[in-house]
Amino acid sequence: MCGIFGGIGISKTQAENCLGKILRGNDGITVTEYGPIVMGSRRHLVKESNKITAKEGASDQPYETDQKTIAVVVNGELYNFHDIREELELLGHNFQTIGDTEVFLRLYEEFGQQFVTKAKIDALFAIAIYDSTKNEIAITRDWPGRVPLFYYHDPDKNTFLYSSELKGFRALEWIDLKRPIELKPGTWLTLNLDTFEISLEDWFKPQPLKTKSALDKVGGELHRLLVNSGKNRTMGDVPISTMLSGGIDSVLSSFYVFSNIDFNKVDFRPVSYVFKVTDYESEDVKRATIAAKSFAEIGLDLRVIETPAEQLIDDIPEIIELFETRNIRALSVYPLPIYYYLAPKIYADGFKVTIGGHGVDELLGAYDSWKELNKPHNIQIDVRSRLAFINAIYENMLRRASIIFMNRGPVEARFPFLRPEICEYMLGIDPKWLSLNQKTAEQLLISMTDKAGNKKNWSQQMRDIYDQTEIYLNDGRHGSQYSEHENRELEKLFWKVPLILAGLYACDESWLKPEALFNAKLRGQHGSGITSLEKEITKKYNFLGDTDTQIFQAIVNEKYFSPAITQ
Repeated sequence: MCGIFGGIGISKTQAENCLGKILRGNDGITVTEYGPIVMGSRRHLVKESNKITAKEGASDQPYETDQKTIAVVVNGELYNFHDIREELELLGHNFQTIGDTEVFLRLYEEFGQQFVTKAKIDALFAIAIYDSTKNEIAITRDWPGRVPLFYYHDPDKNTFLYSSELKGFRALEWIDLKRPIELKPGTWLTLNLDTFEISLEDWFKPQPLKTKSALDKVGGELHRLLVNSGKNRTMGDVPISTMLSGGIDSVLSSFYVFSNIDFNKVDFRPVSYVFKVTDYESEDVKRATIAAKSFAEIGLDLRVIETPAEQLIDDIPEIIELFETRNIRALSVYPLPIYYYLAPKIYADGFKVTIGGHGVDELLGAYDSWKELNKPHNIQIDVRSRLAFINAIYENMLRRASIIFMNRGPVEARFPFLRPEICEYMLGIDPKWLSLNQKTAEQLLISMTDKAGNKKNWSQQMRDIYDQTEIYLNDGRHGSQYSEHENRELEKLFWKVPLILAGLYACDESWLKPEALFNAKLRGQHGSGITSLEKEITKKYNFLGDTDTQIFQAIVNEKYFSPAITQ
């Protein structure tokens, strides 16, 4: 993971200044000139390359072909680069380094633009390519957009620039920050240097892989996909941590990565993090503590990071500025402090990579209605809704995970659920498997009996869930002895029943204890106590607006929409 900046229309010194604004790594900056073209990278080292020409304390990028006709800079990681490298070697390619960046270069050299679809790459990436044989600059980014990429195009002044973050353009005072455009995920942009025209082409749009399999088989297949995804996300030469807020998303993302690490052969221990507002009785911490016990076999260390409410409220303007969203929504702001405060602690503890369970709520339509998102569950689980959610995830969840984690750490975030193959599989899950009904209730009881071990060893919560579900199955409705809240919690549990079944397969095959799978968790901003501060935030900043949405947008306007200086 790195920061990249470059293009045509600025000097090498200007590009270096721009990279100085992009806080995406502490391991060196390098800018290289190719005539009027500049290409630069700011390095966050997680995988050694052993590139002979790399200078100590500098980035090892750009990478060039043997004839120096093609150069690339990459922000990202190619998780399965070993497999791809072996395939390219069979095609006659020789490698000079041991890292993954050169594999991106050779993929383009072999397949051209089509490498993003021809090779079965498992990666997060934003790439810029200068191809002198075509006299083109190209930029592209992965789907669903796990790392950001912006561009600025002014054909009247023969200027085209790309940047990992909007902040990169701040070093160029003549650029109005309204002008840079965020490249959409799964899109390829080409700049023709002869005509200075740009063309855009979509190269990936998710296609739900609909299945007629029984629900249990869906859980089993999802488990197998996640085992592979978790294994790939252990790639690198640095310690890996996870975020564990207690819900099934973070439990399984932590499990599928940690279970693929032999802690007897590495120099770090399994560590997970959860955030709370100081003095707030955090539901997240309660559930994370329960979940952590299911990782006792590997000695998981759960670390609770706290911030006083007053400090969080004071930091809101800076937090919003880091987010780099020019048209902001209130629901996007409240989760941001989690990343803002976790990142420096994670980095200080020696971790340059962390794992998150991002994407599950989008892929399964499992959001609680709140703020601007007010659609009922039966609408959310429609495939069209889930496609809309996951296609827009880069505008919110992934931006905060990538930009804020990197700026405040730097820490690279990886997401096992966001491998496109897994996304398409989960999008293809029939909506009937995403809510409480007779069939899902019956299958959960069967799977708990078959894969969760002896019922005598279950937690009280598991026994209660089993009994409540059994009553629902037998009577066709909720039991009269349960409160409305208890019924609601059971229904929320079934929003993710395919994931619970995948987790039960994991429990049956490993050390993971099943108690961790049965927490229908609040959103992180609720469970950590951040949303409890809404009135205090609105009161402190009421000179900017009457509502939190007005206040947050006013902060954005001040930070990003000041007049630019004419060039």
